[in-house]
Amino acid sequence: MNEQINPSHPVQVFLNTDQFLTSRTPRQGGGTKDFFADEDEAFEIHKATMRQKIQGASEALRLEDHNAGYVIVQMRNEALAKSYRPINVLFAPAKSLPLVGGGNIGENFFQCTPKALDQLDERIKARAERVPKLTRNKNTGNLEPRVSTYRMELGGIDDIRLPTPSDRIEFSAREAVEWFNRQDSIGGYVVELFSPNLKIDREAVAAMINSFRKRLALFGGIVATPLFSRLSVNSSKSLNALSIRLTSDRSQSYVALPMDDLSRVREHLDLLAPSLKVQDLTVERHQEFLDLIGQEPLVRRVSLPPSLTINPIEQFNVSEPANLPAPPRNEMPVVGIIDGGVVDIPELSVWRTGGSSPVSVVDRDLRHGTFIAGLVAGATTLNPHLSTTLEPEGCSYYDVCILPRNGLTPIYFPEWSDFFDQLEEEVIRAKTEASVRIFNLSLGAENMRRGFRYSPFAKTIDDIAIKHDVIFVVSAGNLQSTESRQPWPNDPNEAVQLLATGTIADERIVAPSEHLLGLTVGAVNPTGVSGHNANLPTTYTRRGPGVGRARKPDVCHYGGVSSGVQNRTGLSSLAYNGTVIEESGTSFAAPLVASTLSTLDHRLESSARRETLIALIVHRAERCTQMQHPVLRPIARDFVGYGMTQPADQCLSDNAHSITLVFSETLENRQELQFKFSWPRSLVSSLGKCRGQVDITLAFTSPIDADFGAECLRVQLETYLYQLEVNSDTGEDNPQSRLSRYDCAVPTGLALTERYLLETGLKWTPVKRYRLDMPKGRGTSLNWRLDLKSSTRAGETIPDTGIPFTIIMTISDPTQKAQIYEEVRNEVLRLGNQLADITLAHRVRARH
Repeated sequence: MNEQINPSHPVQVFLNTDQFLTSRTPRQGGGTKDFFADEDEAFEIHKATMRQKIQGASEALRLEDHNAGYVIVQMRNEALAKSYRPINVLFAPAKSLPLVGGGNIGENFFQCTPKALDQLDERIKARAERVPKLTRNKNTGNLEPRVSTYRMELGGIDDIRLPTPSDRIEFSAREAVEWFNRQDSIGGYVVELFSPNLKIDREAVAAMINSFRKRLALFGGIVATPLFSRLSVNSSKSLNALSIRLTSDRSQSYVALPMDDLSRVREHLDLLAPSLKVQDLTVERHQEFLDLIGQEPLVRRVSLPPSLTINPIEQFNVSEPANLPAPPRNEMPVVGIIDGGVVDIPELSVWRTGGSSPVSVVDRDLRHGTFIAGLVAGATTLNPHLSTTLEPEGCSYYDVCILPRNGLTPIYFPEWSDFFDQLEEEVIRAKTEASVRIFNLSLGAENMRRGFRYSPFAKTIDDIAIKHDVIFVVSAGNLQSTESRQPWPNDPNEAVQLLATGTIADERIVAPSEHLLGLTVGAVNPTGVSGHNANLPTTYTRRGPGVGRARKPDVCHYGGVSSGVQNRTGLSSLAYNGTVIEESGTSFAAPLVASTLSTLDHRLESSARRETLIALIVHRAERCTQMQHPVLRPIARDFVGYGMTQPADQCLSDNAHSITLVFSETLENRQELQFKFSWPRSLVSSLGKCRGQVDITLAFTSPIDADFGAECLRVQLETYLYQLEVNSDTGEDNPQSRLSRYDCAVPTGLALTERYLLETGLKWTPVKRYRLDMPKGRGTSLNWRLDLKSSTRAGETIPDTGIPFTIIMTISDPTQKAQIYEEVRNEVLRLGNQLADITLAHRVRARH
């Protein structure tokens, strides 16, 4: 692909995408579904079981003297679609049972009171019919069973229950004390709360909150403060969580909750008695606390505090001092390096555009950040054997030294919110001083993420990204040497066998690499290292998926092998003394991607939307041949995402046999995009069949609500491509959907069901790719239409600000014969549309 790209064929951007947006009439409800069709007796048993569970929950709340609480409602596999969620007649705000969040896929959290549960039980008893009513079908005249909404919603539920201590806490008191004794553990227990709806049953909810506050205070020796940053205080959807420390003085406590006035919490903390600043680390005391907090109805989940560390650098294969050239010009792309600092040496100082740090010089460990800076500035010079996939010229860097050397993190950041605050400050400063939009973040927080959750760390960097219009490029994380896999075999079937021996849960990405609004990078083997097949996943790279099984990592790059002959890793950069060394880690794959992203941003004069930059780099990403094998398709996305990124030149250019069109706008509520076009005539046969290939990438920014866990992405956009056929019998339009999701192959024995789409991240993910291959031609019409449509989670609406999106569509002739670039471009212009070369589009827009 590299040699086929030609800068004289730049990617084309529509300047009038808004002209393709049309009003859309909302679809009416899809009717009802009977999950117990022809099984009326089974439904009656199910109904009795659900009623018992509801009665048990109500009784339990009363026995514990809880005025209010929360119930978990788990949907059946067959009822995961939003139209079956029980929010219309069973659980609804009007019934004093508002939806306030979610956990795993299909797991809903509803606020409740004993009285509301009693009333729910009575409604189910009276309204959920045992036998569906027979209704005459207007078309056939036949009598058919028609279920009520009550029976449908109840039939779609698998379980109703109150949360248990094991739902809230997944560790022992002894494990907690051991964790708190770690030298880099920050703050106290992270206690996430349910988000109370204060408009529903106000008195009961207020009583629940006050009871929680009193029980914490009476426990004694507690310092409980909101886990917030300045960002979340000003956010419309702040993090609803606490940091709780146990102190040695049980005669005093300090308790502030997220629903309190947060503006004064900081000054109160400074006035705490010294005894309230000394942690109690006895197992017995922590067991008492966990027993208490595990029973609290307001508590959703308790986690151990984060531990931030930077992987140590081992200096393999030390050579002569680096011969790194100076920047070729004054104005260069710039990458913000959020790490432990970069050493001030001549080879790198000329590439530095600025920096800041709260960390004292004597408290820094510069090795990790220096290796990253060397890759940002001179990856191609230092790794000529990898040059075809690297930027020909380096990038400048802005040194954000935020992490001290191991053991000192709690001194600089006593609370997790202190780190959040500092991170946002540094991003603001870097953007103000050096116009940085791309930040490399090659560090992770152990224990902040379990399963497919959305961690506070990921939420914070997504919030910062949106608020300050930046993109974080995050490494997927490394397995420890004792956890590493064997080298990836060249044979795909052997690779499947290798993966079957591992424990998937232990290999998953760590926070914040599950973030949704940036890029996460996995590592593949570089070329030329014996015993490690090039372009295949490294032994240490962690696997996805991300939140709610959304695709993570997004892309991959060379990270060096974890071991090799003569201590070679295949990836070189700089040591703190200016010599060239080799190292490995996803930490070092990420800056290679960040450099390309920053180069794209620079070429587009920092005017392109975040969505456009992400879509461009994903659109050209490629997987190696082995990772495209059918047996690996369902697995590959969890290791390499959409594939290896390509240099910026290839992201911005086409050849004579292909054309790439960019649509970038904001989709508002009740809108859809429709772009009608003609298929290139040079790719239409004498019989009217259209041949060729279409690649489409969609990137959009959806509202995110962390309260909903795996379902936190609240709005979905989906792209469709129709061939506008005409039904030969009726003469009516008969559009044929031609597009498939990229790597959507379904393993043998499974179907492309709603559950499969949800659990493979093919549906609810903010970056999507699609593919259409027509080597022999399809259809009989050369008229086509590109559509973009939206859908929301149950109970959600698209915000007034709309959903920013970018669609990139490439039409190509894989045989490399048809000259379609000029053909398509001229046809689009002939129809009155406005196109511009991508590097000039922002200037043309400014004149309009």
